[in-house]
Amino acid sequence: MNSFEKIIHNIKSIQTLPTIYTSISEALKDPFITPEKLSRIISIDQVASLKILKVANSPFYGFRGSIETISQAILYLGFDEVKNIIFALSVVNIFSKGGTNLGLKPADLWRHSIGVGIATRLIGNAIGEKELENYFLAGIIHDIGELLFLEFIPGEYKSVLELVIKKNCTIREAETEILGTDHCKAGQILAEKWKLPTSLQDVILFHHDGIKDNQRSKLIASVHVADIFVLALELGNSGDIIIPEPNFDVWEILQLPKDFLTSIKKKLIDDYKQTVRIMLSE
Repeated sequence: MNSFEKIIHNIKSIQTLPTIYTSISEALKDPFITPEKLSRIISIDQVASLKILKVANSPFYGFRGSIETISQAILYLGFDEVKNIIFALSVVNIFSKGGTNLGLKPADLWRHSIGVGIATRLIGNAIGEKELENYFLAGIIHDIGELLFLEFIPGEYKSVLELVIKKNCTIREAETEILGTDHCKAGQILAEKWKLPTSLQDVILFHHDGIKDNQRSKLIASVHVADIFVLALELGNSGDIIIPEPNFDVWEILQLPKDFLTSIKKKLIDDYKQTVRIMLSE
């Protein structure tokens, strides 16, 4: 069984998402769902409830005052944003226990991904995206394929990380040479199993390209820029040691204000520190 076949085998056997996420997803199919009814479902999981309140009260969302109940959090954040936060917390919990591999460990990869999630949402807000619910989550899960590799083929992935250093190449190039595939494809297969929206599957598959088949996806372009920016700021560790140039086409797609990335640097770092503490705490 080669490396890719091992990954496919493990994806097929990987645990399903926690009951709370499934329950929320089912509840949201009801067009008459209320914040109170959804809050009762979430409140069953005390850890998730506490983290939802901490995230809702963090500077990341910029609410003035205090959100004291899950119902209030749902009212301010919206149904989909709360569901996405629960999903992100669930996935962090699933892929957080692997060991260190040549200095790369799941917690550091999550730190990178949290930074990308925050930066992606800031970009979405700047370009006037009205439906921001998927922007934070897209950044959080963009590198989930790397977590699969770290957990299920650590020996082979050590060879990948060694090649990155030896050839001074991107981790994606090293994965392709050693494994015959990359973390983008592996992550997309897992996302498909979990029945995530196509838009999120596309982000996982195309975030290094910045575009999908010449389509002008603002979500993919936002994650592409955010990923490179967070890598340049050295927030967390994605396994890459070189900073790639962004796809030129994304600037035309996003039409970001001049010096935008410089202008968000302080807020990004401040929000990053607090969000990491919330999401990665036990």
